[in-house]
Amino acid sequence: MTPDRLVGYSGFMFDVNADSLSTRDRLVMAAAELFMRHSFDTVSVDDLCRAADIKKGTFYHHFPSKNDLALATYDFMWAYARTKLDPCFSPTLKPLERLEKYAEATYAFHKEMYDKEGIVCGCPISGVGQENDVQDERLRNKIKETFDNHCAYFESVLRDMPVHAALSPEQRHGQAYAMFSFAMGVKYQAKIMEDPEVLKQQLLPGLLRLVDAPTT
Repeated sequence: MTPDRLVGYSGFMFDVNADSLSTRDRLVMAAAELFMRHSFDTVSVDDLCRAADIKKGTFYHHFPSKNDLALATYDFMWAYARTKLDPCFSPTLKPLERLEKYAEATYAFHKEMYDKEGIVCGCPISGVGQENDVQDERLRNKIKETFDNHCAYFESVLRDMPVHAALSPEQRHGQAYAMFSFAMGVKYQAKIMEDPEVLKQQLLPGLLRLVDAPTT
């Protein structure tokens, strides 16, 4: 990545005050933002150091490799995602209301990023799965763990819908993965088309069809 393409850490994406961060946390935040804007494979250690305003020696003091930083970054990104997902999938909401909240929150996040940053980011964690570094078993396991955690939210929707009460745990898990895969696909389509409105138009109707709920 050339320096003029590099956009440094701003704190915008994750609502964090950069001045309050330790050097290690600043690196994690810089990585999170750069992986969102670009991709894991195209962001170099030099890019990360410039974004976090540190020297390369400092980078290796905190992380032995970019993959090790990625593991810490994906833990952070999932923890942040949970702060958005937990309210959407609150058990106090009806199952279909949870999907509505999820679709609204997903669109709102990407629309705000597009309005302020001019990008639609897709999913940075799954993007690693399309790149060479997925050969690192630790990253592959981290990706699977994150996918499973995300799917658990969709499983909670299916579990609380009477129409799906007869599903076995294996069937429910499989259907939840179908919902997750669909959501991922819509995010990628929005990224390719550089249009967050794709999410608004397609995400909720598609999820409702997958749970056999009526769509308007």
